[in-house]
Amino acid sequence: MKILFFGLSSKFIHTMPSGWFLAEFLQQKGIEIVEKYHSVNEDYDTLRNEILCKEWDAVLFSVYIFNVKTVRQLIKDIRKASSCKIIVGGPEVDLDLDANHIVFGEGETALYNLLTSSGEKVIYGKNITNLDDIPSPYTVKRLSESKNKLIYYESSRGCPFSCSYCMAGLTKGVRYFSLERVQNDLKRIVDSGAKIIKFTDRTFNANTERTNAILNMIANNFADKDVCFHFEVGGDLFNKSTLDILKTLPVGLVQMEAGVQTLNEKSLQAICRKFNKERFLQNITKILSYNNIHMHLDLIAGLPYETMESFIYSFNGVMNIKPHKVQLGFLKMLKHTPIRESYNAVFESDAPYEIVSTPYMTENELATLKDIDWITDKLYNTGKFSYTLELLLNNCNNYYQLFYNLAEHFKELGIKKGAQEHLLYQGILSYSKNDKRIKESLRFDYLLTNKSSSVPKVLRNKYTAEFKRFLSSRKTNNLVCYESFSYLTTENKDGNFIVEFDYIYKNKVSGKFSYKIIES
Repeated sequence: MKILFFGLSSKFIHTMPSGWFLAEFLQQKGIEIVEKYHSVNEDYDTLRNEILCKEWDAVLFSVYIFNVKTVRQLIKDIRKASSCKIIVGGPEVDLDLDANHIVFGEGETALYNLLTSSGEKVIYGKNITNLDDIPSPYTVKRLSESKNKLIYYESSRGCPFSCSYCMAGLTKGVRYFSLERVQNDLKRIVDSGAKIIKFTDRTFNANTERTNAILNMIANNFADKDVCFHFEVGGDLFNKSTLDILKTLPVGLVQMEAGVQTLNEKSLQAICRKFNKERFLQNITKILSYNNIHMHLDLIAGLPYETMESFIYSFNGVMNIKPHKVQLGFLKMLKHTPIRESYNAVFESDAPYEIVSTPYMTENELATLKDIDWITDKLYNTGKFSYTLELLLNNCNNYYQLFYNLAEHFKELGIKKGAQEHLLYQGILSYSKNDKRIKESLRFDYLLTNKSSSVPKVLRNKYTAEFKRFLSSRKTNNLVCYESFSYLTTENKDGNFIVEFDYIYKNKVSGKFSYKIIES
């Protein structure tokens, strides 16, 4: 029997663990399966031909919101050219897919039974109680074929919570792979040269004892490796024992993503989200103070009872603790989730089913938040404008007001999403009415985050004769840069400063190089 698993990820750098797990499970049961992995961004004709170039008895797809449109079209074209069986599974499967078999739920056992005996069109997979019965898919072969890609790692299945907008909570309870299995897998993955290992556990720190064991395992085995482990965590779930471990980790070994979603109590209750916001903010602030862990916080716009006013409150509350990254997402009314059935909101008819308007937010208000999202991502999340934003904030009431003002000013100048970086500099200078301190701060930010002595033209100043003599007395190379400033943003004062930027080492958490003041 000739079987193909055809995996479609959202980006080239992403791997697809669903295909890995299914294929390895079948292969260990004696069923041969060919795996092919591509991205939805590739040329469609190439994707179609990759399937149709051979005769298959069965073609398997894992369906997600990011690939369902492409999968639908591929199925149509396969039907025209082949009589092979089409089997689909994954979170975005539905009865309207033109497949011979549709698998809901966990796929390993269901797929094996389907391929070894006749089965119904619709199959509901049963959960495997002991996850260690599933063979590890992190083989040397797969890992060697995934060089320079992000490796998704699954150490548990399920979620302890039941947030109404999320599919993870539909499966009750959490099952874990053994710590011995996790350690063996991680050693194999790190040995393969992987740079980023992203745990897919929905709430990594739900079990404190296990969390501490894995963090200690990582610290003891991989502290000297060029690798980073990414975890999705509940910020309010950390206790002192875990915080004590986090404090000792090497810089950049771990990064964390914590979902805030909203600070609106009524919204939290409406989405069945258990969340202690005071403890959350306290814990995240403490972790940020360690300066060794990159912290990424998530907000969701469009939740029930979330007005523009309450969202602005949540946004500023998150920004005020200064995480390294803030992702402003928009509610997606995913299939099979409780919120899709109960929330009277307008959303897109096709994947990703993003919210368009709600009883509490108009379409125009959500469009405004799209602008805020862009400004946040380009100016804050990149870390390339840190000191400048702090300076600009002095003349604004809060982050939201600053980002709104910048977004509106950029519109007036015709600066749009996708604009080159030099246009962002021009936009900020124009917004500040060419304030000298803002220009000096922008140049400082640029040199602190870019390994380049070639400052963008819009940020350059004429060198004085004195500074030119200083430069001529110094040996320069691509690992050091000297620059003069009439205002130094880190000192918040005017003067004549010469700063040395050291490009030997870039901080893995802040994304900034080191500097020191030579003369002032």
